[in-house]
Amino acid sequence: MNLQDVLNKVCNGVSDNKTSQKLGITRTSFSRYRNGHTIPDDSILDKMAEISGLDPTEVYLAAYAEKVHNPKVAEAFRHLAA
Repeated sequence: MNLQDVLNKVCNGVSDNKTSQKLGITRTSFSRYRNGHTIPDDSILDKMAEISGLDPTEVYLAAYAEKVHNPKVAEAFRHLAA
């Protein structure tokens, strides 16, 4: 699972705008997560886990895998989250 999978699960068919409102962030912030420009902070990751029903560990590992620029480390994070 990667961060995009998490974001899709959080949206669950609802618009990004409505999802950003649920998360208490701006639509622009959510768009920046979608486009890979920024990684959500821990409080937002917690809300994402709560909204999506995903295990928080999965959500954190998916986000941190995106944050790491070393492909081998990112793959190890993804493997742990699977």
